[in-house]
Amino acid sequence: MKKILLPLIVLALVSTMLLAACSPAAETTEPAASDETTTEAEPAAETEPITVGVFVADSFGDRAFYDIALNGITMIEDDFGAVTHTYEGKLDYENYKTLLTNAAKTDNIVFVLGFEAIDAMLEVAPQNPDTLYIYLDGVLDSPDVVSLGYKDHEGAFLAGALAGLMTTRTDLKYINADQTIGYVGGVDSPVMQRALWGYEQGLKYVAPEGKLESIFVGSWVDPAKGKEATLALIEKGSDINFMYAGLSGEGGFNAANEGAETWIIGGGFDQRWLSPDYTIASVMKACDVSIHDLTEMYLNGELKKGDTFNWGVKEGGMYLVMSEDLVPADIVSQINALQTKIANGEISVTEFRPQ
Repeated sequence: MKKILLPLIVLALVSTMLLAACSPAAETTEPAASDETTTEAEPAAETEPITVGVFVADSFGDRAFYDIALNGITMIEDDFGAVTHTYEGKLDYENYKTLLTNAAKTDNIVFVLGFEAIDAMLEVAPQNPDTLYIYLDGVLDSPDVVSLGYKDHEGAFLAGALAGLMTTRTDLKYINADQTIGYVGGVDSPVMQRALWGYEQGLKYVAPEGKLESIFVGSWVDPAKGKEATLALIEKGSDINFMYAGLSGEGGFNAANEGAETWIIGGGFDQRWLSPDYTIASVMKACDVSIHDLTEMYLNGELKKGDTFNWGVKEGGMYLVMSEDLVPADIVSQINALQTKIANGEISVTEFRPQ
């Protein structure tokens, strides 16, 4: 019996193996082709850089207000990639109109500096509605432009207070007993008158008995006249003289460098380097920051024609920098305190002399 079963078992195993070998192989299912088409993203179109012009009524190189604007150009080139152009009017009205009109062909914004060019700008702006003209250094009532004024009277107040505190200290070099300070202005204008009145207010705030002498030289670009005016003020007893006259004001620094017994306060720009041994401070007008911030507002869609601004100590538009190696520490502290009081409204500096 065992001999019969063994061959049967072997036969069954062989049959099973043959059947398995003859069975069709399992099909491999390929993944279905996707109906989606993958495309590479198109590169975003490059945004055209903003183009900005800076126009000055006279010429760059005044080492004061106009040259501060050049710092503003650098700032917007660095921060916003702006393409910039500069224009010099050379004190020629017809040239103003030509340059301001031509600027509209290339520039999104044109900053205009110099009151001499106001009328030309107001004439040209409506003819070029796609360009935004921005006047710096005064508030204008016009629907066609943006304008920003500076509270020169606040910056000058600080200069007057500094001069007033210094002129009462006869223990200091160059200070006489007259308590007289001086002001050298450029071209007589509302801006210059505001500064003169602010300077006087600062003097009277700290030295009610103090006296002020002033001379307008009638030019922004005549250092010889600035020097002559400074020497004339010294003859009148002024021991501290505030130069608010553009390039003409450099004559005062020259006088000090050549031996005139006076302390100097610069204006519009940090001019302490012109006469580092005799310059106790500079009134700063932040035109560069204005160009930067208004350009940023334009890019953000926050600026429209007809907008007006007026920046002083609180807004960072005007401030005073002092030479602390020349100014006694107690006076530095007093001036810093006055600057804070103007910013928070404790001291109100009026814009124009009462009539």
